[in-house]
Amino acid sequence: MPANQDTKWTPLEQTSQTSAPRCVNCNNRVTRQFARVFGDNRDVVHACPECSTYREMKTSDFIPKAHR
Repeated sequence: MPANQDTKWTPLEQTSQTSAPRCVNCNNRVTRQFARVFGDNRDVVHACPECSTYREMKTSDFIPKAHR
């Protein structure tokens, strides 16, 4: 590559295109780790701390039986 051509590097460009998981119930953003722990088998979050309690999320009452 010639020295007079600078490559434009935009590190935030790629991360702005990815979307964070959202709660299906209230559309609140959650982290990917939260989705892995409290989501269903496909990491879909059916309840989050904004719309339910941790006790409800832990018992998976918000996850439809087809996705458990």
